Amino acid sequence: MKNKIIIYNLQRLYLECTDCFLDRHGITKRYIIEGVVDFDQLEKHILEKDCILIINTLGLGLTDVNESIDHFLQLNPTLKIIIHSANAEVRSIKKFFDKGIKCYFGRDTSSTEFLEGMSQVIDGKIFVSDDAKSALLNFICNIDEEDEKKHNLAEELTAREKDVLILICEGLRSKEIAEKLFISAHTVESHRRNMMLKFNLNSSSKLMKFALENKLVVF
Repeated sequence: MKNKIIIYNLQRLYLECTDCFLDRHGITKRYIIEGVVDFDQLEKHILEKDCILIINTLGLGLTDVNESIDHFLQLNPTLKIIIHSANAEVRSIKKFFDKGIKCYFGRDTSSTEFLEGMSQVIDGKIFVSDDAKSALLNFICNIDEEDEKKHNLAEELTAREKDVLILICEGLRSKEIAEKLFISAHTVESHRRNMMLKFNLNSSSKLMKFALENKLVVF
């Protein structure tokens, strides 16, 4: 008995074209292709073991897509979900994979890439289209750069400045900080000024905001 590939899209023409494309490349020898235009009807189509679901997100909210991924995989843990989206941002793509999809096709996915992705999913592997892969890589690199930047910022502070900064962010005044650290209030103010100069800030409130935003202080 053949397994199923279920394709969801609002446009019937997309479904018919995809069906013809898969048939021309021999996919229909192994799979039954079912097109669905009503998203609310998808649930009853995806219950068979090892079926593949292709969701074109056109007309769907990302929240609805994410909730549906969770719901569909709860109903059928063997379901292999493929997302085809022209507009999803990198964080959304990452979230799709975190939730358990097997493949993501972006706006620039070609027919060759589509076939490769289908083949990978059929073989039980993960596939990411080249445009999405590049976006994810840039996203990860930017995160690494931000982490490195924050690390370098933290290294600009002396150990005593860090002690003072933590207490500033806790809302303590100079006199209270001085008592806790057994130093003078004048020394506290000196550390405060030095930190503001290092980060080009002109007030204690901005210093506190900067420290929290850049995780120089973590509670």
